[in-house]
Amino acid sequence: MKKDVNIILIVLYLIGLSGCYQDLKKDSLDEYIIHINKNEHGYSETEIDHPKYFLPTTTFLEDFLYLNGFYYWREDDPLRGVFSSKVNPEISFLKLTYEENDYLEAKGEMLRNIESYNNKFYSYNEYIFYENTNFVNIKYESSHLPEHFTMACYNDYKFTLIFIGFCSITISTRPCIDEKYTNNFDENFTSFIDQYYGEYYKFSK
Repeated sequence: MKKDVNIILIVLYLIGLSGCYQDLKKDSLDEYIIHINKNEHGYSETEIDHPKYFLPTTTFLEDFLYLNGFYYWREDDPLRGVFSSKVNPEISFLKLTYEENDYLEAKGEMLRNIESYNNKFYSYNEYIFYENTNFVNIKYESSHLPEHFTMACYNDYKFTLIFIGFCSITISTRPCIDEKYTNNFDENFTSFIDQYYGEYYKFSK
């Protein structure tokens, strides 16, 4: 009887634990800049916001004057993958908008320091995305789209630069990315952007 009670208590504990997830998120660009200057890395343990693999240079955010900027990073509690059928991929997102002349200088710096992996580009309206070869070379030596990557993006009409990071690797055996993206990323690219980044920025407008 005592053994049965202990089993019930353990089950109730696990159920309670699964409802108290400790998801992580950061949404302040100013705090991100302070963090990377102090620690020389981003918030992500998978390095999808590490300045060396995410930005053109480690001082890029201070070298070029932008009108406005937005930073967001989110990582679900890994326990979601153990106790739940739903776990979201880890993402990072950074948007910077400039005056035209500052944009041209910042974009030039981006293109010089972040090359396109395999010279491949993805288009969504007037936004041009490409995989960050610095991340590929340092992390894997080959592309791991769409499971784990960073990308740079520019829009010459809105004088905007965007940087995104993505990691779908979790401790769970459950997939945390839709199969259509692993099967055919290129044809489903705009859908991928909308699904995982549309909450933070509307690329369709």
